[in-house]
Amino acid sequence: MKNLLLPIFICLSIITVSSVRAVDNTAFKELIVVMDSAKILETPVFAPKTWEKAIKAFDKARKEIKQNKKQKNVDKAVSQAREYTENAIRATEVGKLSLQEYLEARQKANDAKAPSLVPELYKKAELQFIKATAKVESGNVKNALKEAQKASPLYLTAEMEAIRTDILGKADRLIEKSLADDAGKFALSTLDKAKTARLKANTIISRDRYNRKDAIVEANRAEYEARHASNIALSVRALNRNDQAWEKLMLVYEIQMNRVGKEIDLENLPFDNGPLAAADTLIMYIKNLQKENKQLTTQMADLSGNVTTELITLLSQFNESSDDTNPLTLTNTIGKQIETLIADNKSLSEQVQTSSTQLSELKSEYGTVTGQLATRVEREEKFKKAKQMLNPSEGEVLFNSANDIVLRLSGLSFDVNKSNIKDCHMGLLEKVKETIQMFPDALIRVEGHTDYNGEASRNVLLSEKRALAVMQYLRQSLLISASKISSVGYGADHPIASNQTEDGRAKNRRIDIILMR
Repeated sequence: MKNLLLPIFICLSIITVSSVRAVDNTAFKELIVVMDSAKILETPVFAPKTWEKAIKAFDKARKEIKQNKKQKNVDKAVSQAREYTENAIRATEVGKLSLQEYLEARQKANDAKAPSLVPELYKKAELQFIKATAKVESGNVKNALKEAQKASPLYLTAEMEAIRTDILGKADRLIEKSLADDAGKFALSTLDKAKTARLKANTIISRDRYNRKDAIVEANRAEYEARHASNIALSVRALNRNDQAWEKLMLVYEIQMNRVGKEIDLENLPFDNGPLAAADTLIMYIKNLQKENKQLTTQMADLSGNVTTELITLLSQFNESSDDTNPLTLTNTIGKQIETLIADNKSLSEQVQTSSTQLSELKSEYGTVTGQLATRVEREEKFKKAKQMLNPSEGEVLFNSANDIVLRLSGLSFDVNKSNIKDCHMGLLEKVKETIQMFPDALIRVEGHTDYNGEASRNVLLSEKRALAVMQYLRQSLLISASKISSVGYGADHPIASNQTEDGRAKNRRIDIILMR
């Protein structure tokens, strides 16, 4: 009986093991790409509440994948995280538009490296700014503007202190070190120079925080004097601790003076007669060198006269003359004459080579033109194919004035004052995706347009949202890099038909997708 049950148990075990399959995490990987794009857009700052929900859903999906839960549970968590992420991206765009006038101060603080140089000050400003973005996200734009207004001076303070730290940080550290080295006691005058230069740099920054050039000059001077003060203080402090150090200090200076002496062949300076005698010896030697240099200059002038005469004679053999008696000028003139002779001798050979080169260039140009023609024919074939894909009710494919391909999607409609893509347009968008894939090297710009009904500013914002929705759909479904696709809304500024008729207004309410070369 046991022998009969054993094979059955083994078979059941094999069936059970084979039924445990690894979870398909393709959608999760795509979610990571979308969330990375959201981070680049600073979604955690401009849509903090929705982003927090996206993170929780993401963590849940990752946990269920790790635990190898059912595929439908994983898909549900991934779908929820992606929905939150996409909502956060849309909220980010709205937040940036609403708080646009307060973004400059924040950007300047970032440009000044405030997050790393003065993290506490920058964090205080950022927390205040997030209060504003949270209110925009909740729909309370009026109070959001008040909160953002409070953040601006905090960013300006963080920027100023970051600039101050960047320029004066090293000087401040060196001044502190010099004080620790007792410069306040043993090198007070030099320390005062360092502090004065530091104060001047700080004054320049306070008057004009962007005058880095002048401030850095004074900061460098402060650094130098601070190091100088430290060296003096350490030397004097060493002398006070050890009477023998005085002798060592004197020997140090003698060694340095002897180094100078050796460079001019004076092995030993007369330090036995005191430092003044050694210095006088160096001075006397330098004066003698100057005298010898003067004599050599006179001799060189005489030699130059003889050389000039010889050069003028040589130049006359080329049937040339010169009013300039400078040997260098004469030499250059003779050199040019020699170069002319060499060029004349090579002239015939160069003419033959030129003809050969021209023939090669013509062949190369023929090849280039042929390649360009083939590329153009291929592009026009793709254009014809794309044109045939769209029926008149969906839109049309055409070239613009820059010879870029335009997908004019007049059939891609939206509900009134809405920017959500309808399910009924998925077929049209599939054709758009297929067309885009035919031009993999193209840069893509999604343009939103409205008719003239309604306020101009609201039309622009609505067209921006619709263009952004289409861009996000294409980018996420085709995994297009953020650097290759962009969106813009023009409102009613670029009509293609009359706004006086319903048919014209319908044509003006459209999405244009530009495939730029």
